[in-house]
Amino acid sequence: MAGSTEDRFDALEARIAALEARRVNQVLLIENEGRCDQDTTEAERVLQEIEDELAALRVRTATFASDPRHS
Repeated sequence: MAGSTEDRFDALEARIAALEARRVNQVLLIENEGRCDQDTTEAERVLQEIEDELAALRVRTATFASDPRHS
């Protein structure tokens, strides 16, 4: 990730925000498929991938924010 420290942090935050929005949509998809008695396996797999990436980015953001070299 090139750019200033602030730019990199902002990019991480933007990616997290985008994934959180995608997560909401995925949850709604799963709920809708469930109401229609459709198989939710694939939608649940995608949701897990989104949640895994969010968790990794949150750890990265927390590490980034707490590292004194980035202040």
